[in-house]
Amino acid sequence: MKKTITLTSLLSLIILTASINILNAQVNTNIRLNQLGFYTNGPKAAVIIESSATTFTVKSPDRIQTLFNGTLSTSKNWAQSGENAKIADFSSFQTPGKYVVEVPGLGYSYEFLINDDVYQGLNHSLLKAYYYNRASTALPPKHASIYSRSGGHFDTEVVILPSAASPGRPAGTKVSSPKGWYDAGDYNCYIVNSGISTYQMLMSYEHFENYYNNLDLNIPESSNNIPDILDEIKWNLDWMLTMQDPFDGGVYNKKTDANFDSYRMPAVANDTRYMTAKGTAAAFDFAAVMAVAFRIYQK
Repeated sequence: MKKTITLTSLLSLIILTASINILNAQVNTNIRLNQLGFYTNGPKAAVIIESSATTFTVKSPDRIQTLFNGTLSTSKNWAQSGENAKIADFSSFQTPGKYVVEVPGLGYSYEFLINDDVYQGLNHSLLKAYYYNRASTALPPKHASIYSRSGGHFDTEVVILPSAASPGRPAGTKVSSPKGWYDAGDYNCYIVNSGISTYQMLMSYEHFENYYNNLDLNIPESSNNIPDILDEIKWNLDWMLTMQDPFDGGVYNKKTDANFDSYRMPAVANDTRYMTAKGTAAAFDFAAVMAVAFRIYQK
């Protein structure tokens, strides 16, 4: 009997072939993009490394639906990495959803989102990280969940070192300097380091006041009438104010242990704390941050 290919079997063959092609493709890190995602109406691009392809597509995560077709830019060498790169610009694609970028002969990208709130979760998490790093307080489960802990470093008797002494505060004087944020994995608190963060957060609030006025970080101060970002900033500002010597106006660089602490929780890290030498960087940083803070908090 002569065999014929029916339309049904032909369709099955097409689907099977497409499925095999999809399975053969794979995530390729030479398709580099912002894996968090892109704003709906914002710029969107992927960098394509070492590819002879001239086109690209934006597809559904299962790569069955093609939603956008684009042309790659000409290849240019990036001297710093020694790689040849092309740009896949899909800024004009403005349909919210989850997608991948696919390049013929190369594979496809990790999944990414397009929507108007794509960075909201990241923004919330970054700001909440400051709360988790508060000195001089306990973090209850209500606000800290799995990161709850007992309080430590209440810093009511911080010792003035000889390098930080002044006629009004000779070496050995004990001063109160609570609050502030712990630094990068250690329990010390730095004027310049935290001042930079504080200034950037204040600037962010000034630029996007309406957004932050409605942002709930679930911190102890969330029920007051001050935006949560300003409540969190104030935890560090309150500490910064204790770092100025009232007798000469100088600003201490940091409150610190004599050595970096071991891997132990704040509540049991009870070594003596010290004020270190004053410095120009600390004084200028302090002055700039307080000027901006006054402008914002006077409201």
